Formats: sequence, structure tokens, C-alpha cells
Amino acid sequence: MFLTIILAVITGLPPITRDLTGADPGSWEDWVAGEPEPVPFSVKPLFSCSCDDGIDFAVLMEEGLADSLTPGTIERWALDMAPWVGGVLVAEASYSTPEELRAWLSEMHGQGLDGVVLVGDLPVAWVSLDNVFTRSSETFPSDYFLMDLDGLWEDKWIGYPSAGRPGQDGRYDTWGTSGMAPEIYCARIMPSKIGAEASLLQAYLDRNHLWRTEGDPLPYQTLCYIDDDWVPFSVEFRDAMRRLYPVVELINDSLKTCGTDYKENRLTEVYQWISPFVHSSPLLHQWAPGPNTYWKEVKAIDPQARFYNLFACSNCRFTTANNMGSIYVLGTSYGLAAVGSTKSGSMLRFEPFYQTLGEGGCLGEAYFDWWTAITAGGFSHYEMSWHLGMVMIGDPTLVPAAPMLGLPDDWIASPEPVMTILENPCVSSVRVGLADGASGVRILDASGREVASDPAARGGDTVEFDLRGLPSGIYTAVTESPAGVAAVRFARL
Repeated sequence: MFLTIILAVITGLPPITRDLTGADPGSWEDWVAGEPEPVPFSVKPLFSCSCDDGIDFAVLMEEGLADSLTPGTIERWALDMAPWVGGVLVAEASYSTPEELRAWLSEMHGQGLDGVVLVGDLPVAWVSLDNVFTRSSETFPSDYFLMDLDGLWEDKWIGYPSAGRPGQDGRYDTWGTSGMAPEIYCARIMPSKIGAEASLLQAYLDRNHLWRTEGDPLPYQTLCYIDDDWVPFSVEFRDAMRRLYPVVELINDSLKTCGTDYKENRLTEVYQWISPFVHSSPLLHQWAPGPNTYWKEVKAIDPQARFYNLFACSNCRFTTANNMGSIYVLGTSYGLAAVGSTKSGSMLRFEPFYQTLGEGGCLGEAYFDWWTAITAGGFSHYEMSWHLGMVMIGDPTLVPAAPMLGLPDDWIASPEPVMTILENPCVSSVRVGLADGASGVRILDASGREVASDPAARGGDTVEFDLRGLPSGIYTAVTESPAGVAAVRFARL
């Protein structure tokens, strides 16, 4: 710990988050032994939409997985995504090698592809790295291999570069000195590591659709929960989150932050976004002074948060059974997405990430912008030690700020329901019912642009808006009352 703190002082970075248990997170050898033999890469299109100008986003699914879902599920998902990201392709991909998958993504990027989500059991690239902070060696999965499509990644050592011998062992360990910036964003959804794959995926896509079309009631509560080692950086971390959410609850009292408080008082509250800062392993959080928070406890509590930024070492090691990142997102009734690491370290320098989200960007765009900022000017060994294990779990096309786009900068959410959408989804028109105190109605599109309004509407009115000139997608109805702003989302088919 002393060496870690000294290095943090020298580099100006916070102490790295790491696993203090020393437990085996699952080896590359175990992973390879449990996976099928690779076959030649092939893609079978299942559905596409809004692709007149090309494919902007791809959903690549494990072969046969789509057949296990309720008919219409993948089509609904693609149609939900298209208003936010453009042309969407849903396809099955064979279990090939990471290199073949990367080559296909590179080809598609040349035709305009911006991002991809990998669904099910699909190829994974692994890395062996000497960590400059912990003075130890790590082997871990790295999805950044599928984002950096033109950088030089090589396997030149058997074992770790610091203690190995020249040769190849199937893990990347050497990189070029330039060209390491991302070309696309990539996320992963792997339910098989935490339970029944098809049922977990179906439940996830159902709540994904429900959140897109109906959202959650405003105002949003968000949590920045900082354990002892990072208390000096609390304000910096909280202020970065404020670029997305105006109000962030900061808990950073070292006498309060512990496993008991986190489980009993935080995971049981209704937060939209939770960012815990804590030493962790794939299966638990290690609070000072304790007790630990285990994946089984998170699953039993069933927290209502939608999004997570897990500053929690190896919490998102998606290749490990019951990893907490997948539990938060896929193993609860509410989770939608998380960012975190498959190794020691996490996200850092959060501002580009939350800035893009606050401006209405999707999670994948924000993740891409963060990686672009991190790799600007090169990708140092220090930065690799912090970030090369970063992954996104869940749907990267989700836009956390969507319900807030187009609202006044100083908006205050109405504590009382003063507006109702009478048919959701709707087809050619939408009918909005106003309760006492409501004044005016505006209809906003996905970007927050006003597309219709009735400033004369008042409480007790039912207002109907003709939507026949508008494309299908997600819209928001907004009204104001003396108590504040009310916003309700709806879908136009």
C-alpha cells in the first residue's frame, strides 16, 4: 500500500483500486479451456433498420441466441436504438478469433460503423501486463482491442514481459508507440456468466425498452459513494458527475462509508446512477473497515439504480462467474449499463465521459470520447496500468440524459404528477392530460428539440397533438406548474 501511495503522489493520480483479497479471478487458461474451438468468422444478418445511409451501429449476437428470445424482441431493440444512433444492424456472428472479429469491425468502420455491442458468448482478447503501480503482473480480458482497430497489438512473450521469454502464448503483451486511439466504441452483454442466458437477456431487453419509452420519474437521485482511500479526491469526482446530473449526493465520511451502510442505506434507495469508489474483486467490494459487500447480497437487495460507474477493481471482469458488473446490470430488475474494469484500476479523469453524457450523448459516445482523451498524445504504461481493462457492460446506445434534454437549465422537478400520457405508445397522435396547476405543454424529440406545443393548455385540459409529420421514436411531453417541471416520455410508433 505504501508503494502505491508514493506512486500516486509522484504521478498526481489517486491510489489505484485493486483486489486486496489475492483471490484468483479466473485465468486465461481456464477461460480457453471452457470455450469452443474457433471457427472461421461469419456474420448472418437478422434485422436492420434506418440503414439507407449505411450501418452506424451493430449488434453481434452469439449464434442461436436470438431464437431463444420472444419473437419481435431484437426488432424492437433495433427500432428503439435507431433514433439515437442511426442505421442499426442486428446479426449473428460465429465464434471465431478476436483477430477475425476485429478485422470485420475495421472493415465495417471503413463503411461508417461507430459502435458495436457483443451479445452472448463471443471472442475475447486477453492481455498480459506488468502493472507499474502494484509492481505485479496481470492477465485480463481487454475489449479495447476491439475499439482500437488500427493500433499495433503483439504477442511477443511467453509469460509476462518482465519475467518471461520470447515467444507467443496467446495473450497480447506489446504495443506500438502510436495509433492507440479508439476508432469505435464497444460494449458487451454476457448473461451466461451469472445465470440462464436467454431469460436474463429477455428480461434485460424488456426493461431496456420500458425505460426508453417511459423513463423514470424526475427528479433523479444520484450517488457518489467514496471509501477511505479516495476521500481527498471527493469533490473532483462529484463535480465530474455533475456534468450529467445537477444534483449528486456525496457520501465520503470515512466513519460512514462501509459495507453495512452501502447495503442497508444506499442500495435500498432509489438512485438513477451509483458510483462506488472502493477496493474490490470481481465478486465483492472491500470497504474500510468492512464488512465486504458480496455479489449475492447485491442480487438479493435488487437495487433500483439504472447506471453504474464502478471505480472498483476487476468488478467488470465479465469472464468470471457472478462478476458484480454483470450482476448490477443483468442480475437485477432495474440495471441497464455499467462501466468498470476487468483488472486493477478503473476510469479516471471522468470529465470527458460525463460531459458528453450531459450534452445528450449515448453511453458509447461518452465512452469513446473518454478513451480519446486518455490516449491523446500516446498511451503510456501508467495509463495502461490504470485503464486497459476498462469495459462497458450493457447497451451503449442508451442516453441517460434523455429525459432531461430540452428542460430549462434551472429546472426543478415537480413532486406531484401533473401530466399523463393517455396512450403510450401512440400512432398518429398523442393525447396529454393535465392536472390542476399545469400550464402549457411542449413536445420534445430525442435531441430535446421542440416539435409541437400548446402554451395555452391548462390544468383539467386534455390536449391532442398530431404526430403524423414526425418520425417514429421516443418523445417527451413537458409541462410546468408552481411546484416545478414535469416531463413524461412516450413512444410514437
